Amino acid sequence: MRIIVCENYADMSAKAAELVAAQLTLKPDSVLGLATGSTPIGMYSKLGELCSAGTADFSEAVSFNLDEYYPIRRDDPHSYFTYMHENLFSKINIKEENTHILNGETDDPERECEAFEKLIKLHGGIDLQILGIGRNGHIGFNEPDAVMNSYTHMTRLAPSTIKANSRFFRSADDVPRMALTVGMSTILTSKKIILMASGAAKSRVVSELIGDGINLTVPAALLKLHSDVVLICDKEAYRGARLGVDIGGTNIKFAVVEGEEIKLRKSIATKDTCNGIIDDIASEISEIRKSYDIKAVGVGTPGLIHDGLVTAINLPFRDTPLESLIAERTDLSVTVDNDANCAALGEVVFGGTKDCGNIVLITLGTGVGSGIILNRSITHNGGEMGHMIIEAESSRKCGCGQYGCWETYSSVTALVKDAEEQAAKNKSSILYTLSDNGRLTGKQIFEAADKGCGTARAVIDRYIHYLAVGIRNIINIFSPEAIVLAGGITGQGDKLLKPLIRELPEDARVEISILQEEAGALGAAML
Repeated sequence: MRIIVCENYADMSAKAAELVAAQLTLKPDSVLGLATGSTPIGMYSKLGELCSAGTADFSEAVSFNLDEYYPIRRDDPHSYFTYMHENLFSKINIKEENTHILNGETDDPERECEAFEKLIKLHGGIDLQILGIGRNGHIGFNEPDAVMNSYTHMTRLAPSTIKANSRFFRSADDVPRMALTVGMSTILTSKKIILMASGAAKSRVVSELIGDGINLTVPAALLKLHSDVVLICDKEAYRGARLGVDIGGTNIKFAVVEGEEIKLRKSIATKDTCNGIIDDIASEISEIRKSYDIKAVGVGTPGLIHDGLVTAINLPFRDTPLESLIAERTDLSVTVDNDANCAALGEVVFGGTKDCGNIVLITLGTGVGSGIILNRSITHNGGEMGHMIIEAESSRKCGCGQYGCWETYSSVTALVKDAEEQAAKNKSSILYTLSDNGRLTGKQIFEAADKGCGTARAVIDRYIHYLAVGIRNIINIFSPEAIVLAGGITGQGDKLLKPLIRELPEDARVEISILQEEAGALGAAML
């Protein structure tokens, strides 16, 4: 299940409308499953605007509504037939003969349900099903006693549903006690599903949705069986704590976030075995949950992630199903992503670039890592910035097998190696005298330059030149609003930043991370 958390109801409605419009662009004759209730009204209003603007076209679309009260006249202001015409059909260019709503006036509800089910199948099933969710977790009028293999049928409304829907009637006594509804089995055969949830009253059922396991008292939890579900909710529905975990070669960092407020930071040592790491993470999560209502866990890890399997050079992960292993141990929804991606997300949410939607994070360490944020979301298209070629002639061989990779010139490893080579050639230099038998640190290189060492200055200038070459490439490719630099070497502050900026376009925004090593865990919490 993919989760999109929006700032508020209006943003949630707009996002859902965008996805529906995109579906119609890809397949103009899409079969749409439509929901009623208060949640989709904003989305329907937005779809009306998109249709008027010519960016959403319903002329070839077919629709099937989820449910209808029974018995109820179609011209009753409380009927879903009236609801759909007032809130959507009158605002878009869908053909009336292509709209299908269960008949609440029928004398034979069983036959009506059977005919409706057959008509859905005749159209090839639902391409995109829109769903709201009731406070008790019902979908359509599939109440908490719903069974997974139910098709379109008549059902008795739960007291909690009658109470919730009474706000649309004069009193609870006026709410029909029965309804016709598409069943969970039919819903689960939809090719795609968008589930919308808004408001604090929905936070409990949202927790059930994104937790592990299937609670049959919450019909919406059956959607976990579907392969293509997008949950779109506002912050009120998603409220609760999120836990971020950043796995490093030396330490594992944890951060608890509620809304965008950081509630907890802690760190433990990293074990040298896969089982040891997972045991420690599970144990810490269990301990943290005693104090915080953890809704979901995000995990950042070095290495490559493919089909849920993690392989890392500096950690004991070899095709390790990290996500599922932690989920099984904690009974929580777990999302795993690359640590550089998590750090970039942390920067755009909590760092100095909170005002930006598009940034690139560059981490300068043993290698050169990177994370790309577009529209305040991680992009997984590309991202191995350290392995772009910046020097074609007389180039250095990279550990990846290529020659001239950026990280062979702009990593701290490259800086130190270059400095050690130059110090060995200039043993009378301050740089050499500061070394430990020819071994240097990044801090010592800058210290030597501060003392007037020409050799060290030349090493730093060359390093900054190549760093600028890579950043100019990034600016040309992505045009980010900002580039954020992180890693121990950035502790040199303006000694690094000012000469770097002089080699970049005047309008380039480059800054040093204010979060540094905390960014990974914070970003993981926001996954």
